Amino acid sequence: MKRPLCLICLLFSAIIVLHAKMMPSPVPDFRDLDGRQLLLEGQICRKEYKGQAGSGRTLVIYVKSVHILSGFGEESGDSQYSVRNPSENNPMDEIENIICYLDEGNLSEPKLGAVVRLEGKVRLFAEAGNPGEFDMGKYYRMMKISFRLDKARIMAVGREAWHFREGLFELKEYWAKVLEDVFPPKEASIMKAMLLGERNGLDEGTKKLYQQSSIIHILSISGLHISMIGMGLYRWLRKRGMGLKPAALASAAMIYSYGLMTGMSISAARAILMFTLHLLADMAGRTYDMMTALSLAAALLLAGQPAYVEHSGFLFSFGAVASIGVLLPVLRGDSKIQRIFAAGLAVALGTLPVHLITYYQFPLYSIVLNLAVIPLMTAVMGAGLCCMLTGAALPGIARGIGMVDRGILWFYEQCCLLGGKVPSGVLVSGRPGNWQIISYLLLLAMLAAYEYFIKRRMPPFWKAQWILAALCILFLRAENGFQVAMLDVGQGDCIHIRSGEGKNYLIDGGSSTKKDVMEYQILPYLKYKGVDCLEAVFITHSDDDHCGGIMDLLEEYPSLGMKVKHIILPDIGRKSADDKYREIEELAEQRGIQVLYMSRGQRIEDGEMEISCLHPYAGYETQEANEYSLVLLLSYQGFTGLFTGDVEGAGEDMMWEYAQEYMGKYGETGRLTLLKVAHHGSNYSTGEEMLDKLLPRIALISCGENNRYGHPHEELLERLERTGSRIYDTPGYGAVTVEKKGRRVEMETFRYNARPSGP
Repeated sequence: MKRPLCLICLLFSAIIVLHAKMMPSPVPDFRDLDGRQLLLEGQICRKEYKGQAGSGRTLVIYVKSVHILSGFGEESGDSQYSVRNPSENNPMDEIENIICYLDEGNLSEPKLGAVVRLEGKVRLFAEAGNPGEFDMGKYYRMMKISFRLDKARIMAVGREAWHFREGLFELKEYWAKVLEDVFPPKEASIMKAMLLGERNGLDEGTKKLYQQSSIIHILSISGLHISMIGMGLYRWLRKRGMGLKPAALASAAMIYSYGLMTGMSISAARAILMFTLHLLADMAGRTYDMMTALSLAAALLLAGQPAYVEHSGFLFSFGAVASIGVLLPVLRGDSKIQRIFAAGLAVALGTLPVHLITYYQFPLYSIVLNLAVIPLMTAVMGAGLCCMLTGAALPGIARGIGMVDRGILWFYEQCCLLGGKVPSGVLVSGRPGNWQIISYLLLLAMLAAYEYFIKRRMPPFWKAQWILAALCILFLRAENGFQVAMLDVGQGDCIHIRSGEGKNYLIDGGSSTKKDVMEYQILPYLKYKGVDCLEAVFITHSDDDHCGGIMDLLEEYPSLGMKVKHIILPDIGRKSADDKYREIEELAEQRGIQVLYMSRGQRIEDGEMEISCLHPYAGYETQEANEYSLVLLLSYQGFTGLFTGDVEGAGEDMMWEYAQEYMGKYGETGRLTLLKVAHHGSNYSTGEEMLDKLLPRIALISCGENNRYGHPHEELLERLERTGSRIYDTPGYGAVTVEKKGRRVEMETFRYNARPSGP
């Protein structure tokens, strides 16, 4: 059997992952601690500075083996209470790891390895509320971090410390300062990320640009660093006459120290393990096999944390190396240029599913872009290391050498900007199904197995057809048909509608409690669904919790990768249009987006779907934005939905009066399928008379968790329950999706542990 150890490691990894999936470990529940002031004790295992240099950086320490000593509850004022009594099932006995953001008032910096006593306020990590949204809570659980402690004050520090680790930290800070002196701020932040793994303070514009262009991997400590530094040192020592074992041990120790200093990311850990195995093979006189080393590294990392199998860094790192080992032999050409292109194509094909499940899109130009970027990385790193090592003693020479890096980084930026201008250069496909990913990978594996076992090259034409068939399966859009989704945007509104014809609409998009809601909640959801074009965006009124995200989209349009054909505003009198309303008009006009105005009686048809306006009438005058809020009635094959924005007061009375007349005229007199409850569940909207007539089967409420307005109000919930409505709110259920499949209406909530209110 060839590569028996490789097969054993793969089987072992599969067993670990399956066991973790079938018998998951219980997740400790720290919700009772959220917002409380606690006194804790633990050992510092890592520390770093967050924030830009020179602008007030915050020291962040990672504390392990944490014990809660005591805490102060907000409800009890200054009275001290004891944390729960220890027991075998009590997660408070010992908390694995936490992050502490130290208060600026701390007089001294604690050393790594020291046991510290801290006091601070507990903050839990945000959980995702929508498909496609980054789940911070899940990510930190994967990294075995329980919660963060804000404005932490050090009450006591033990004397013991890890002097070697502390020395590495101080060396990293020293070299970071050298790079800051050699390079301008923007380039310095990039070089610190590349060479020292310090991505805190990285220029945000560069980070987004590299991420969108799929070259963000060059900012991670990976195999290139390990092979260049470790293997370079190993060969240099051997040429200087050092014995095989001493040279190997010295190189392994050096590269392990480098990994510790730079934070030991997953990609760095993988590369260090593979490098160490390479050295062991040399020492034992055995042949090094990359795929065996890769599978053994995977088994070791997954044994420590099976959840890494869902970590994008793990998947990208192992996927790229596996692609070189499995696909490159299939794609390789005869000339050097063909081999370079084949290597880029192999990595792109192998990691494509990871791109689609992480970013839901793939920049097609990145295949060519990486061919230009990766070969220059050796020069970037070599020059950067020289700058880092000589910058303090010979700053003039270091700055001269640094011009090489500045030139290459400028070239990278221009390539990314040029690639972003390529028409249809970014393919927004949405998140493929698991069956699509498995089928795609199986087809690629079968292609590799054919040449490996048959020992004969497949003709290029049929090879291309095979790969094309795999790509067609991966990019197949399996999800279609009519759908309405209420997104979880905190205290705000955002409704996504997909017509039966596959066109997409948005009603509102804003939040008063979530920052950058377009970037972090709305856009990820849309791209997860494979949406890259919105037929129309309805803005019900100009309050920020309904249009703030849309404003961000318009301001950065079209760089965010979402096309908008029309902006639709309520047709109100000019005296009622406030500054935000006019700003929306101006921004849309500047971006070449057509602005339409809608008033009651007007309709938009999309196949069998129809969206009708019930409020306001043309030229409606009021000084209250909520009163002129656009109210829309949607109908599709017997499905009816009423979307009310924040309409209230005289506006709601006027809307209801017209709605009865309109629905009677057009035969919409049956029970309402769906009601988007007005004004986030305020008691002063959605009156009893209207509910008694509409009798909505489903009531959707979009509001923030524990919001200061008390939404949804109890009186409103009681009114809805009396009508027999099934009530879904975003704090409890996250995003709520309603689909019509034939005669059936199906519901899906993002959080599955909740239950609908009402019968």
